Amino acid sequence: MLQSSAPYHSLYIHVPFCKNICDYCDLYSIVNNENSSRNAYLKKIAVGLQQNSPRLQQLQSIFIGGGTPSQLTPNEMKVFFKSINDYTSFGTDCEFSVECNPVSISPEKLQILNESGVNRLSFGAQSTTRKTRHTLGRRTSRSQLETALENAQEQGFKNINIDLIYGIPGQTLEDWQEDLKVALSYDLPHYSAYSLILEEDTALSKRYDSVDDELAVDMYNLTEEMLSNQKLIRYEISNYANPGKHCRHNYDIWKGASYLGLGPAAASFDGTTRWTQIRDLEKWLANEAPDVDELPSKERIGEILSFGFRTVNGWRKEELTNLLGHDALRLFKDTFEQLLQDELLQLTDNSYKPTKNGLLFADTIAESFIFC
Repeated sequence: MLQSSAPYHSLYIHVPFCKNICDYCDLYSIVNNENSSRNAYLKKIAVGLQQNSPRLQQLQSIFIGGGTPSQLTPNEMKVFFKSINDYTSFGTDCEFSVECNPVSISPEKLQILNESGVNRLSFGAQSTTRKTRHTLGRRTSRSQLETALENAQEQGFKNINIDLIYGIPGQTLEDWQEDLKVALSYDLPHYSAYSLILEEDTALSKRYDSVDDELAVDMYNLTEEMLSNQKLIRYEISNYANPGKHCRHNYDIWKGASYLGLGPAAASFDGTTRWTQIRDLEKWLANEAPDVDELPSKERIGEILSFGFRTVNGWRKEELTNLLGHDALRLFKDTFEQLLQDELLQLTDNSYKPTKNGLLFADTIAESFIFC
């Protein structure tokens, strides 16, 4: 595998540990409280950071995801974040995000995050109603979420997101409206609202065969209506923020930025090649080789284009040329024209942007570029 030697734009670290596995979740996560496994994980992360340190000195964003990063103990957190600070370099303008479960975050852990340079938190709420949380197998209560948010704000964290899910079996439009009403009462700068996907082999998919797509569309539209009324701007299919508070890490990756992924199941991209670590802690600890995704130039350009069209702003022609060269427009000329004709894309101010239907049918746009 040939890799670039250029600095990485972003760093992602996957922390797989969870207290329990939620019924809807397909992300790689494990219930493992053995000190030996967790210590081995921390040591290998430190080695990965040290080995890649020369390319981690100009980071624009860091994202710690999972799993449940806040499931680490305070002492484990100190070791983990010391490694990051020892082997990377990032300024005060770097976005440093950590995903948290309201149940497992504490004032002590929040203080450690603050002192380590973390400046953005993302809380997995998923729902504020008991019935819906029960369906998801989500064990966080509304009061625990509110306590976690209050503790985070007391620690000085201002850039906070909460994740919500809609389209859940048994969830009504009124249930979702109540979820949004409660979530908006927290007056946060960022909200993520995802339509449920019944992932194969999850506990939820074994109980339900399908979701109500028409109802999910109604919930999607209600989300935009209620959040825009609070001056929150949709900048991607599932994400809304106050001006200047979008998740820079995710946004830059959608727009083709390079990133290093460490930890089991973590993906990396150097601009031309993508590789993904083995989805198994023990095999990852044993240094099993990652899965390498090497695509011909046209296919890789198509993939990058498709990710960018998840965003409301889409791609400026100049932006495409600077990132991908003139080939991007030339190679996909017919695809652009067809999507314009189908009214999934629009051409405005020298930019290709998804229409309202284009955002709703983003998978169709992606398939047009990837499989053309």
